[in-house]
Amino acid sequence: MLRPEESRLHRFTKPSLLLFGVVVLGAVGYVYLEGMSFLDGLYMAVITVTTVGLREVQPLDAAGRVYTIVLILFGVGAATYFATTVADYLIAGEIKGFLDKRKMQKKIEQLQDHFIVCGYGRMGEQVAFEFRREGKPIVVVEGDEEICQAALEAGHFALHGDAQDDNVLEAAGVKRAYGLVTVLDEDASNLMVIVSAHAMNEKLFIIARTNSEINEAKMISAGAHRVLFPHGLGGRRMAQMAIRPNVAEFLEVVMHDDELELWLEEITIAIESPLDGCTVGKSNIRSQTGANIVALRQRTGKMMAAPTPSTTLQAGDIIVVLGTRAQLASLGELTR
Repeated sequence: MLRPEESRLHRFTKPSLLLFGVVVLGAVGYVYLEGMSFLDGLYMAVITVTTVGLREVQPLDAAGRVYTIVLILFGVGAATYFATTVADYLIAGEIKGFLDKRKMQKKIEQLQDHFIVCGYGRMGEQVAFEFRREGKPIVVVEGDEEICQAALEAGHFALHGDAQDDNVLEAAGVKRAYGLVTVLDEDASNLMVIVSAHAMNEKLFIIARTNSEINEAKMISAGAHRVLFPHGLGGRRMAQMAIRPNVAEFLEVVMHDDELELWLEEITIAIESPLDGCTVGKSNIRSQTGANIVALRQRTGKMMAAPTPSTTLQAGDIIVVLGTRAQLASLGELTR
């Protein structure tokens, strides 16, 4: 099956062959009727078909004039057919591209609490895939037009432009977005994106990639909430796989295996939730929902691993829990 672009180009085959055939047959006719060389005959056929009105190679006799009249009737039709097809391809393609962009921009303008992914390289593509797998709405911002087209073909909303440009970030809905992930190649570029995005939306949750750990503090100071050093993270994970292979495999399966009915999730305790003001022990989360509390980030920002039964839960606290989808959904009802 032809791809859409190949299908559109395939439309040129018939008009091109028709025009080529008329010109060649016209040249042969002049050679046969007027005794011209093939080059002179080809010249006559071209100026006749295109009706440019240039001087004839030699005076034509009656047969040659009749033949020219017939060639004009067929040739002009073939040339018009070819020109119309080309114009339709160019104009329709431009219009379609413009309309598609307008349609996508309108959909982006309707997004709320979405994520913006700046950069669609190897890491950006994986980030976008994970967001899509989790059902999170995203907008990809990519400076390379071909790579941006690849993001569109993958089913993402994608904008071609420099993520460091405030206008591009605004078009991506940065003021309405929940979070932004910047994974551009250069640390300086990621830093500029952080500064711009944070200035436009102070509540934006920003995650950035860095190629050097020494830049982590700078990015956090600029407004990033989390900074990822891929080489360091990869090295630590490989070491853990060697030292604690079963633990590492379990975490890998929990985080990446769609078939396993077990998930790690974070849930925020809402105001007036039954858990607000209740201790972990008295909340009976395990007995009521089946989910297990793994960690607790208090609203003060303090992170607690495996909170004790006497730890008090409060509105605004975030609990990290492990359980099945059904168990997590049940816990979600309690935290509302």
